[in-house]
Amino acid sequence: MFRLLSDTEVALNELFVACRESIDHYHDAAELVGQSEIAKHFLDIANSRKLFLNRLASAIRELGDLPSVPDPDKEAGEMMLHHLSAALSSDYTNEALAQRIKTEEHILALVNAARKTEPNQSCTGLLNDLTSHIEDAINTLTKAV
Repeated sequence: MFRLLSDTEVALNELFVACRESIDHYHDAAELVGQSEIAKHFLDIANSRKLFLNRLASAIRELGDLPSVPDPDKEAGEMMLHHLSAALSSDYTNEALAQRIKTEEHILALVNAARKTEPNQSCTGLLNDLTSHIEDAINTLTKAV
């Protein structure tokens, strides 16, 4: 049976995938920058973000859908580019920070797009909490630059 997804379901699924990918990328970037304060920030943000995956997945299920999964080929290709950049760079840390900030801004844009779908009150609370988390992450990463 075919069922059309609501705008909220689509927006939350896009947000779920982006958050899940960001966790993987934070872990990968932490390995590439080595044992530094920046790596600790990356891991802290990734670990905090994991808590939102469960909440997003629950919100998606409540709407009658199942959470989507990231495209493994796309993610592997992106990580391969990061590894190549790290190998060619004398100091990959600033580039990794810039990439992570750009990703946080993208996720924030996805949150704002989800807000425009007029989600229920529960989803709105989740989006507010996620916005705070993203803004904190951006502040942390910006200060580390």
